Amino acid sequence: MSEATLTSTPVAAPDVLMNQPLSRQMDVDIESTILEPVSHSYNSATGGTTSWILPAKGILRARDALIRFQLTSNENNNVVGYNFATGGAGCIDTITAKCGGSIISQSQRAAHYMNIKQNFQEHEKKVGILDARHCSSHDVELNVANAKIATGRQNLAFQQLYNPECDQVAGLGKSYNSGGVNNHQLQISKCLSNVNLQSPEIIVRLGDLFEIFDENDLPTMGMAQIEIVIQWNPCGDPNVAAGARTDNVVIDATIPPIPGAAANTAPTVAQRGTVTMDTPTMLLDYIHYPQEEQQKIVDSINSPGGLRINFSEVLYTRGVNPTAIAQGQVTSNHILGMAMKEVKKIYVAKNYDQFSPTGVAELNVDFNGIKTHRNVLTNQFKSQQIPGESYNFFINNNRVYDKDVSNPAIAHDYLSQCKENFRIPNVYYDTTNYNANKTQILLDADYASGTQVAQTINQGRSKMYLAGSCNYIGLNLDKYNSLGSAMGNGTRIGSSPIEFNYNRLAVAAVGGTNGQHFAQVDLDFYIVYRRSLVIRPLGVDTSDA
Repeated sequence: MSEATLTSTPVAAPDVLMNQPLSRQMDVDIESTILEPVSHSYNSATGGTTSWILPAKGILRARDALIRFQLTSNENNNVVGYNFATGGAGCIDTITAKCGGSIISQSQRAAHYMNIKQNFQEHEKKVGILDARHCSSHDVELNVANAKIATGRQNLAFQQLYNPECDQVAGLGKSYNSGGVNNHQLQISKCLSNVNLQSPEIIVRLGDLFEIFDENDLPTMGMAQIEIVIQWNPCGDPNVAAGARTDNVVIDATIPPIPGAAANTAPTVAQRGTVTMDTPTMLLDYIHYPQEEQQKIVDSINSPGGLRINFSEVLYTRGVNPTAIAQGQVTSNHILGMAMKEVKKIYVAKNYDQFSPTGVAELNVDFNGIKTHRNVLTNQFKSQQIPGESYNFFINNNRVYDKDVSNPAIAHDYLSQCKENFRIPNVYYDTTNYNANKTQILLDADYASGTQVAQTINQGRSKMYLAGSCNYIGLNLDKYNSLGSAMGNGTRIGSSPIEFNYNRLAVAAVGGTNGQHFAQVDLDFYIVYRRSLVIRPLGVDTSDA
């Protein structure tokens, strides 16, 4: 990104460029545009790149700008669908906004970061809006067992939560098609067709990918050429066996494993997940304000200091908690840098590595019936609770917490402070170190004649894949969330870098039930910090000032 020393004081952005109600009335015209890309390429095995050039007119309603695309299966009809966590939005790996050739903002691993942000939304919005746009699967329902209260009430499984995409449950408490072959299946509306233009279309808002677009509208009429570039995630590889790829955007529509399979066995993934992508398009709304309002913006851009817009940027980096050689505590310290920057939030995702020799050996292990390493419903878009974990941050050489955070309830509270409440079922976040009595809150069995049947054709999938799968770490460094990216609202980091200390417990295998958990833990850091965009007639400057 270009950096510039500000020699003149920039003019603050007018209220019409901020996503907030105006204090006055005015007549505006809205112009909608369907924009084709200037270049597009996609390969299922390697991904691809798409670029758009935005028209220079009016004020771009950036927050509601949409990207539309569609995947077609190269295999049979309705045999693959979109992952549960991010759906089709998981196709987006990196998205970059440029102006006059200079990078304004860039989001790496954009879909994974979006998975963190969307879980601060209300459940109704996730299910009713985001699932409809992305074909993700966030719904949760309650199943009351088909048993007399006197018989079933003593067992925690008498009432269980379930994701209706994992488990189809009949109204009388029996699993779908109880007593017969029960294939746990994605609904067809979230599956890919093998016929062009018959798969569900995916819609992703730019405001969900870019912080700058979520907070501000852009005066494209007075800016240099704006370009949006997307680097796409790959899907299946036709030269790789089905089930061998663990970072696919699409998943099998039939949810494995074979019911009643022994613990620590590989899920039966039958499809490669190879796809083709149509030509993506962008849907844009431009607001044309009265001439006097537009002239104020043009005058600000042409002023000696230019027009200043404050926004948030997200920096992605990684760390590794090393492979254990024996059961016990494994500690790692991570230097995150960010010296002299105004940091607002820090999010951390944690997952067992799946590519190192130990990670490959442990790929399909269970912990009390939970798949803790590979998750065939979310693939790479998750953050797994790790047994015995604790953490702490050091900001400006000061320990943030007086003692390491090891209580998941406290960790959830700190995460929720970053926005509002982190809205997921409790067992998705905290399994009480995979305590069977806690994880049994999620559907895992069926009742027959009033007696619980633990391993049948009706065995639930919700517990196996979703328990502990959304356990993120969060630290809020804003003074007031309501002030957004206002200057001084975050915490200015001095010359000492941010440090993150992480501990977890490596667990040895126990009989044939629990597998070994020695593999390294990969840590993904998403650091939100404030930046300034100064718009000038011939380009833009970005600064941390």
